[in-house]
Amino acid sequence: MPPCTHCQSAFTVQPAEKEFLKGIDMPLPSLCPTCRRQQRFAWRNERKLYHRKCDLTGKQIISVYSPDSPYKVYDQHEWHTDKWDGQEQGRDYNFNRPFFEQFNELMLATPKISVFTSQNVNSDFTNGAQQDKNCYMIFVSDHNEECYYSYGIDSCTSCIECLNCFKSTLLMECIDCSESYNLAFSERSHNCRDSFFLSDCKGCADCFGCFGLRNKEFHIFNEPHSKEDFRQKLKELNTGNLGALDAATSAFRTRAGAQQIHQYYDGNGNENVTGDHIVNCRNCTECYDSGDLEDCGYLIFSFKSKDCWDGHVVVDHCERTYGTISTIGQYNTQFTFVSFYSKNSQYLDHCQYCEDCFACSGLKKKRYCILNKQYSKEEYEKLKAKIVSHMKKSGEWGLPLPPSLSPFGYNETVAQEYFPLTQKEAEKRGWKWKEDTDSQTSAYQGPNSRTPDDIRDVPDDIVQKILTCAKTGKPFKIIPQELALYREHNLPLPRLCFDERHVGRIRRRNPRQLWKRECMKCGKELESSYEPSKPEKIYCEECYLKEVY
Repeated sequence: MPPCTHCQSAFTVQPAEKEFLKGIDMPLPSLCPTCRRQQRFAWRNERKLYHRKCDLTGKQIISVYSPDSPYKVYDQHEWHTDKWDGQEQGRDYNFNRPFFEQFNELMLATPKISVFTSQNVNSDFTNGAQQDKNCYMIFVSDHNEECYYSYGIDSCTSCIECLNCFKSTLLMECIDCSESYNLAFSERSHNCRDSFFLSDCKGCADCFGCFGLRNKEFHIFNEPHSKEDFRQKLKELNTGNLGALDAATSAFRTRAGAQQIHQYYDGNGNENVTGDHIVNCRNCTECYDSGDLEDCGYLIFSFKSKDCWDGHVVVDHCERTYGTISTIGQYNTQFTFVSFYSKNSQYLDHCQYCEDCFACSGLKKKRYCILNKQYSKEEYEKLKAKIVSHMKKSGEWGLPLPPSLSPFGYNETVAQEYFPLTQKEAEKRGWKWKEDTDSQTSAYQGPNSRTPDDIRDVPDDIVQKILTCAKTGKPFKIIPQELALYREHNLPLPRLCFDERHVGRIRRRNPRQLWKRECMKCGKELESSYEPSKPEKIYCEECYLKEVY
């Protein structure tokens, strides 16, 4: 196999992947899995929101597209109406020009949806979110109520500063937790309550600074205490004070880092899988943050799908998809972006309920279209075959959607969180860059204020003040609901802006990458997201279960 055409590293195409690609008549990839992942990430602006006008109605809206974006942007509700028709932009294919150049021009001409939300109530400042109520600044999150500043949460209530948490209430600063109540600063813990600083705990209550425990209560740093003694020591800790909280954080991480045993991956109910944070999957290769998948590979945030490879958010019974981004309920589609419920199509952008379409943008309920132009079945099949043959000769056939066509600047997207680049590095690769991304929030809004170190000293009117991020110097604000939750948890207010807090949580998780290593107990060979050079104690599943149960 030739090396990756982007990073020049050697890579292997898995047998299951080869069989899949043969079945959909696609060539073997020229990019390694990591570079393909990075390029898909560059199409996902998930957390950058802007005030702008709808290009159809002139109404002021919230959008993932900035006011100076070259794309037409319609309010999400207007986009779904019949007030416009993407076929008005239909055009002939020009065999004397590159395919992606023509596809890019079509993308620029057809309207984009302002944000990806549905059935939300009083939750305007969200994206990738549905059926949320009274939520603010939550992203890729569904079925939540009164949740704030979080990412990847589902079916949660009164949670704040969380990442990948599910079916929980009153969580603050938690990562990968589920079915829990009243936790703070906890990771990979489930069915727990009334605890601080947990890591890999299950069924625990009233614990502080504990890791690897099962069905315990009144423990501090994994040591049992009486109920009275536990309450007294917790009171003495005074977690509402910034200095005391920083000391407790340092003590917990030091102890856990030296003593905790980790399973080589986070998941359960799986069979023959590799990846991390996956549940109920079968025969899957390098999938992350996903569940209920079968015979899939290189998927992220994907659920209830089978026979799908190379995707970011592939959900709701997708099948035979490849190289897709933001995909719902599709069958046999390849290289699509924000396209739902379509089938037997390639290279789609913002298309819904389409069938047998090729290189189309902004179409709804259409069939036999190429570059948005309508053809008969016979004309479509003949022209498509001719275009594919031409693309094979030019080397364009089977290439994924390139980041140069992404409607977002690289630094607006998920790619910057996992594969950070400077502006110069991104532009050298021909990828867009969004300058002054925070210009709207950095406008003068009043004098900066100091945040008291103890939550008990925070005045009510701090919600009217402008705070300054201790790391970036950017201004940010505290909303009233946020202040109420910090007081309820008895925790000091944050010193960093939301972007920095989010990135900090991302850095707490392992990268979406696997290394070959051995179980540190029995020597069994493993593929793990724990890098071999890191100090954590990594066990295979069998050895791990002997230690924690």
